[in-house]
Amino acid sequence: MNFKVANYTFKTDNGLYDVEKLNDTAKVAFNYLAEIQTEVQNLSKRIDVLQAATNTYKSAMLDNLNDEALMSDEEAEEVSE
Repeated sequence: MNFKVANYTFKTDNGLYDVEKLNDTAKVAFNYLAEIQTEVQNLSKRIDVLQAATNTYKSAMLDNLNDEALMSDEEAEEVSE
């Protein structure tokens, strides 16, 4: 049996490039690019989780507001100064 190992490729508007056939600078850049893209995906997922947590805590705040804590316009103006 012959197994073909998938090569790493880089796609542009001009076509698909076999990274293994590029020079060392391009190979290093490709590796960094792949690592950066993975990190961006991980950070995007993290942002989604943090946004969901923000929404949950904001909802908890809104559900627990009371008139006693509501400041008058004058009090709010003093705090913002």
